Amino acid sequence: MNKLFNTPFETGLRAMLILYSTNTSGMTIDRITAYDFITIYGKDLGVSKNNLHGINHFSFSELSSKRTICSEGVKSFVLDGLISITRNSEGFLYSLTSTGMEYVQSLESDYKTQYLEILKDVQSKYNNISDTELTSIINNAAVNALRR
Repeated sequence: MNKLFNTPFETGLRAMLILYSTNTSGMTIDRITAYDFITIYGKDLGVSKNNLHGINHFSFSELSSKRTICSEGVKSFVLDGLISITRNSEGFLYSLTSTGMEYVQSLESDYKTQYLEILKDVQSKYNNISDTELTSIINNAAVNALRR
């Protein structure tokens, strides 16, 4: 049976959307993963009216595997020449290549539109905090969700 959701390819595509929408010289895999998680479960984290992937009582349990799957997807697109990788004092930074930009621009779907709309709010809210703080915010939200 083929797995339909949360495959490295699907997560890699969302990583490309994140890189497309940011005006930075690159992002770490931790920030890409966190932005993706927050964008998908925006309601649970207070950035949107709805969760893009619907109500999921186990959404926070996805976080532990999401980084690995996201890394696999990004690696695949690096090998395909759609994402580039550089290294600095923060670690490895990923950004879109010009081919990656063209690819993202060619995608047309309601999902892409909705994802990018929520992502704008995610970036606005979390752009000025560190990757560590961002992960901590998600972990605290997970703990609070368990208490409900």
